Amino acid sequence: MNRNFTKPNISCYDKALDLLARRAHSRAELERKLLEHGCPKEETNRTLERLTAARLIDDQAYAEHQTERMMKGKGFAPRRIAQELRRRGVDAEAIETTLEAMEDYDPRAAVSALIERKFARDLDTEKGRRRVVNALIRMGYDWQNIRAAMREYEDTEEI
Repeated sequence: MNRNFTKPNISCYDKALDLLARRAHSRAELERKLLEHGCPKEETNRTLERLTAARLIDDQAYAEHQTERMMKGKGFAPRRIAQELRRRGVDAEAIETTLEAMEDYDPRAAVSALIERKFARDLDTEKGRRRVVNALIRMGYDWQNIRAAMREYEDTEEI
């Protein structure tokens, strides 16, 4: 579906600035959108180089911002964050650098906090517990941390 709601003569550079004014984009996302808009490949490449030189697109900064947003806002684990960043076209080096910078990240504490904040009311039934486990797995947490946090939560509830 072509969602071209812009003026017919808008330049590739102007279209890129318009997209960046709305929200940050990875280089790959911006390239895809410009090509979908109908910009020629050569002009798209020149535009992306110009924006990179002006530091208006920076995949490393984008990865850091998105990691912060996905971790704090959505509660995603590093595995899910990496998956989302790859899907958005961020290169592997930027993803690795960003995730390595998460020095004080404790996955078990993150799962425990999510259970307390978001899922505690669903743990009363077996069906609810399965739903919580499945949701946490989709968020990128591994079974060992989920199981440990669930046991810890159940132990504190019994007291």
